[in-house]
Amino acid sequence: MRRFTELSPEEYEQFELNHSMGSYTQSAKQYELLSTRGRNPILIGVKDDNTIVAAALITTEKTKFGSVFLFDRGPLIDFSDDSLVSYFVNSCVQFAKKHGVLYIEWVPNVSYQLTDNKGVTQKIVNEELIAKLEKYNFQHQPFSFGMSTNGSPTWEYQKKLTGIVDNAELTKSYTKNVQYYLKKNQQFGIQLRQLKRSELSEFKKLTQKTADRLHYHDKSLAFYEDVYDIYGEDATFIFAELDFETYINSEQTKRDNLITKLVNIQHKIDKYPLQNKFKRQYQEFEDQKNHHDSRIAKATQQYEKARKRKVVVAGALFIKQPQEITYLYSGTYEEYMDYYGPYQIQDTMIRSAMTENIPIYNFYGISGLFDGSDGVLGFKTAFNGYARQLIGSFILPVNPIKYKAYRLLKKLSGRA
Repeated sequence: MRRFTELSPEEYEQFELNHSMGSYTQSAKQYELLSTRGRNPILIGVKDDNTIVAAALITTEKTKFGSVFLFDRGPLIDFSDDSLVSYFVNSCVQFAKKHGVLYIEWVPNVSYQLTDNKGVTQKIVNEELIAKLEKYNFQHQPFSFGMSTNGSPTWEYQKKLTGIVDNAELTKSYTKNVQYYLKKNQQFGIQLRQLKRSELSEFKKLTQKTADRLHYHDKSLAFYEDVYDIYGEDATFIFAELDFETYINSEQTKRDNLITKLVNIQHKIDKYPLQNKFKRQYQEFEDQKNHHDSRIAKATQQYEKARKRKVVVAGALFIKQPQEITYLYSGTYEEYMDYYGPYQIQDTMIRSAMTENIPIYNFYGISGLFDGSDGVLGFKTAFNGYARQLIGSFILPVNPIKYKAYRLLKKLSGRA
């Protein structure tokens, strides 16, 4: 017997964690986070007998004309089951009417198209679901482009991990640039560590500095603290750090070894002045020594300015689900970009996903523009994945008359 009902967080969680379209935005922990932050979320579902067959986390948003039910990356439902979809839509409308809702907005976790790194479609565009939902009077909204920290992105970048058998194969799957940067990370001695709750103010300092530089709105410290408390082990706050003394000592040792080699080669040049191979070797080792001298000088200057032995190079926040690991928020200190900390962080988390048999690594939002204007796209594509455009937003008016007035007002105010 089929029935529509509100769900407890416990029973909803079991369904979401095992659903192919599950994501952190539709998780029970996201429900708890939204509740803590006063967003009035609701968990709904459809049961056949006592088995949940469809479900969703609803976020309630406010407008001057009434509230909105937002299904961010939801609902979790088999869209090929027409009977179930029809029942769920009708039940959602009746539920929304009881709550005085203006309109329902679905943003399904369904791909519209997959593209390569240049935006060329690799899989056929998904028009069928758009047509299906329009039959239920949903209005498909125009596709949007660009980056935003409000809501989940309409374009994202992912890497599929199934089929990659070991770490060596994973490294080979990256571009040559990433492989080079990871080798440099080892040379620099960059160390990663997970943060304690008491260190989140330092994380906020990093992300705010990055947001100010790149001109976007950062989340609050309270938000990061709530994520830490609620998501627990499923949230990873991570720092990449540089130890100046260890790094400078390592560079000095390498430089001193090269000086010894240069002295020995100079003896050979003096003894065999017509042997050009010794001159070439000398030039090669001298170039290497000069590189180490430059690194020592730069790191020493940075050390003196920082006035502390260890500094944070970069950091990031990740959310883990059985379906995917999602890279959410991050920051890099501009003066330490040459240490390539973000690459080591991403590689470490990708390997963590492989260890836990998580099939998708989600680099998350990109603008959907492949004209060179998206600064983060180049970083993410260096790990060799694919771009994913989601199917977009669908609006279903619950109170059609008030919704028309609402749309008219938005149009007149220039916000439509």
